[in-house]
Amino acid sequence: MLQVRSRHVAIRLLLAAACGSAAIFAPAVARAGTAETTDPSLRCEIVEAALEDMVPGALAKTSQGADASISRASGTAQTPCSKDVAVARLLAVASSQAGITDGDRYQNAAIEAGSTFNGMGPCTAYVWWCFNAAGLSPCFMDGAATTYPHEVRDWYAARDAFEPKGSYTPQPGDIWLTDNPTGRPFPEASATHAGIVDHVSDDGQTIYCWEHVNGYVHLVAERADHETLIGYARPDFGC
Repeated sequence: MLQVRSRHVAIRLLLAAACGSAAIFAPAVARAGTAETTDPSLRCEIVEAALEDMVPGALAKTSQGADASISRASGTAQTPCSKDVAVARLLAVASSQAGITDGDRYQNAAIEAGSTFNGMGPCTAYVWWCFNAAGLSPCFMDGAATTYPHEVRDWYAARDAFEPKGSYTPQPGDIWLTDNPTGRPFPEASATHAGIVDHVSDDGQTIYCWEHVNGYVHLVAERADHETLIGYARPDFGC
């Protein structure tokens, strides 16, 4: 497990260092020979260019692109890349949004894709947006768009891909889900917040997640025994 994690972290750190927040990763950006930028769209372009340079063919598009196709009728899909590279790409895109305060950009994109506005906040829209921007839309709820964390929890639970708190060590790319009854859109809602797991501390006590929370996107250090944590959704990166 350590070997797999190390390989993934190495890929993810190289990408994030080359293409993530310039304020955090400036030395690595300079080493990579790329221009520092705080523009989220340009950051994503830099992420893609760096990843394609490191892993040729890794940016083959999923169902929303022209370079590959998915046949839902036959139940087969052309995967864009290995799981390690897919997760690295997701986390590079997630980190490229660090500091973004405009949550509506994520909600509006999800609404255009078929969801509705979530008045409780843009956390889940941000998660969906990251998968979509990374070219991994089919890996998130089989391509569905949502702005609601309870829909994420229910979808993965119905497919035996939800792991309750305390029963599982989360993996990079998993979706962190919490439930605060005071923040539910309706009394029976099963979750109220979502984020993307970046990594877990060596002692397993701290989960680092990319979240749009408290008004902006940032990497949050969450306790593994967080009182509102309910568990983790496991996206299928074999999408």
